[in-house]
Parts: sequence; structure tokens; C-alpha cells
Amino acid sequence: MSNIIPLPNGTTVFVSTSISPETMLVPEPSDSSWVEVKKVTGSGLNPSGGEEKWSSYQPLAGYEDVRFPTGRSLHDIALQIQDDPESTHATLITSARDVQRLLAWQIRLPSGALITFPAYATGGYLPTLNRNELLVVTFTLGLTAMPKRRRPA
Repeated sequence: MSNIIPLPNGTTVFVSTSISPETMLVPEPSDSSWVEVKKVTGSGLNPSGGEEKWSSYQPLAGYEDVRFPTGRSLHDIALQIQDDPESTHATLITSARDVQRLLAWQIRLPSGALITFPAYATGGYLPTLNRNELLVVTFTLGLTAMPKRRRPA
């Protein structure tokens, strides 16, 4: 039976609409536009992607193939939150999702470090319905730039 399982003590997730799709610059941590994403549940934040892509060839005079990196696959993060469509954070995320608006995301770790990134939100249309469990919705965050980690101030 899955109950509300918080992220590790002191970890919080924030979202902001104060981001330009052209520059993709995330607002400063002190900016008043950040809204806390409350009730992150289940396994919380699950990143995927980012695997290296390779290209290879075999020179005519060579015995072994030559391989070199050509980029990385796209990064996604699955964000699971308790179903609360009237909350401030859910309203902000779903309205941005519906118009395909870029959002700024911030994860504050227990150490005080910050991880920030721009991403589009998709999904979250139907809650997961399991007997004796919380209703949760899962949003997929499609990152448009590499996450940046900032040291604590």
C-alpha cells in the first residue's frame, strides 16, 4: 500500500513561469515567482535519458572500429504528486502544459544545494487509481537544457 512518501528530509521542488523560451535562463532562487510543488509522492523525481550516443566507422586500412561521441539522448524527469487539481502548483503546471509553455524548475537539496533546469511539462491528465492508495498524477518534465547544480550560498 503506497502512502505519501516525502522526498528526503529538506528536499523541496519549486516551479516558475518566469522564464523566456529564447534565453532559457532560470530565475534567481530569491525571485518571488517560485511556487513550491507540494505533496511530491511515491518515488518522487525519476530522471531518465542522457545516455551518450555514438557513431563509429572502420578505416579501410584499420583492423578495429573507431568510435566517437555524437551527443546525448534527451533528458526526462517523471514527477509524481498527489492529485490536487485546485492547488496553486497544479494549476500553474497544468495551465503551462495546456499551452505548451516552458517552465523553470528548482530542486533544493537537504545540503542547501540547488538544481535548476528549464522543462516542458506533459501528462498529468488522469490520476493513478489503485485501491487503498493515494490518487497521484505523474507529469513528465522534458528538459530543454542540461540541469545546473549550484552550491549552497
